[in-house]
Amino acid sequence: MRLTFAAQVLLTLLSLVSSLLVAVVAGALSHAAGAPVAGAVLYGGGAFIGWMTLCVTVLTALGLLGHHSHPGE
Repeated sequence: MRLTFAAQVLLTLLSLVSSLLVAVVAGALSHAAGAPVAGAVLYGGGAFIGWMTLCVTVLTALGLLGHHSHPGE
């Protein structure tokens, strides 16, 4: 299934927003567990990168990212 470019952008933005949510939760939980603020930010950044990589990898493996079709095709 080939999606249009706009649909692929929306999927990428959804991945970005969900990654931000995961990063904020991971950082907050890390800080609540006693990590300093800088450590919690780094922990959240790692969670962001990990989740975003997973999202893009899964979407690409499913064939939803990478190639786009034009509306007339």
